Amino acid sequence: MRISMTLLAAFIALGIGCSAQAENCDANQASMNTCAANKLAALDADLNKQYKAQMAWLQTPAKKQALKDAQQKWIALRDADCLYQAGKPEDSGSIWPLVQSQCLAEQTSVRLKQLKSYVACRDELPALKEGGHAVFRSRRSVGPGNR
Repeated sequence: MRISMTLLAAFIALGIGCSAQAENCDANQASMNTCAANKLAALDADLNKQYKAQMAWLQTPAKKQALKDAQQKWIALRDADCLYQAGKPEDSGSIWPLVQSQCLAEQTSVRLKQLKSYVACRDELPALKEGGHAVFRSRRSVGPGNR
């Protein structure tokens, strides 16, 4: 039992030490690379959440396919653009993961804002539809035959 408690305390201390190291993103190149990769992973998770929410809201297979195609093409563009900006790993050395992750994170952040704007727009849709119907009714009532 005493060994178990000692091992438990050691694992807890090890975990605390690791998390403290993970938070220091300026310690060395490896820690900067890790922090940049973690930031990208968090953005990517949020992007996937927004993408899935938008897909779930779309009602027709054609719209879902259009979003899927757009997302796949965006990923290809993002990856190609960041490869252009960061270069190949073998040509850049130990800083490459940092530069690549930062580029991917920046591009992912822009796309995330786009997907969030789709959600914001659709949340406003009921009000727009109601206002739109009122506008259409008033236009019909003052059409050529009703003047």
